[in-house]
Amino acid sequence: MGGGSRVDLSLRIKGIEFKNPIVIASGPLGFGEEFFKYISSSFIGGFTTKTITLNPVIGNKPPRLVYVEDGLLNSIGLQNPGLDAFIINYAPHLPESCVRIISVGGEKAEDFARVTEGVDSFADMIEINLSCPNVGGQTIVSDLKSAKAVVSACRKSTKKPLIAKLSPDEDPVIQARMAVDAGADVVNIGNSIQGARFNVDSGRPFLKNVKGGLSGPAFMPVILLKVYQIKDAFPDLPVIGLGGVRKAEDIVEYAIAGASLAGIGSSAMINPDNVRIIYENLQKFMDKRGFNFREMIGIAHRGGFV
Repeated sequence: MGGGSRVDLSLRIKGIEFKNPIVIASGPLGFGEEFFKYISSSFIGGFTTKTITLNPVIGNKPPRLVYVEDGLLNSIGLQNPGLDAFIINYAPHLPESCVRIISVGGEKAEDFARVTEGVDSFADMIEINLSCPNVGGQTIVSDLKSAKAVVSACRKSTKKPLIAKLSPDEDPVIQARMAVDAGADVVNIGNSIQGARFNVDSGRPFLKNVKGGLSGPAFMPVILLKVYQIKDAFPDLPVIGLGGVRKAEDIVEYAIAGASLAGIGSSAMINPDNVRIIYENLQKFMDKRGFNFREMIGIAHRGGFV
């Protein structure tokens, strides 16, 4: 494959050029204002903002975050400043040397559409957050009819490539089919699954909201299977795998399963320099193998490294 030593991590998705497959996930790093003080955007292919809603959201009451074995439980609750404040204070400062992905949210299709229209000029791609489990206990995508209406409304509001962020709690193939039929160009399977932890000293939940989204390395095998299932059903559909990436080999594993891009969240939040380390080690891995990243995507569906 490839046959040379030149490392090529680049790939093009729906007309958008990614210099490498590393994408910062929506949520943990906000709008990047602190993150990019410590890490250069040259190490990432894309940056996804935290989810923007039409109006400001305060979020859930603390405590909202607890570390668990090999992961995190969070119950942030879509905290964000709202569309107007985002446009004024944050959108102009998004990095320009990587793909800018703006995540949009809301309670109904009209809200999603208005936010999509509002952020359109600042985004290279727009991610529709159908899967956040922190608001009201249910995800939009748990009702396929409502989810399809949301994606359709966003499709009518922009010509930019749309990413549908799906839920790991629902059937991945059914969700992906809904998203594609409604006009999505890419699917992101990840976010988190709901869980809880309890304090053995106090007898109370660690999280004020009791339940939160479980993310981290323990979550990765769950998402790898769902990436594989989506790619098996939709060979030409670009997929983003999100969950548990700590090292370069994790990105390789996502690619083997069928993901074109891999999201990094918790690892980058804990130590931003992890992104640089992953990037450099991914280059070394690919150089050792002697082929480019694009050739690896979905290779498990083609018999592996033969």
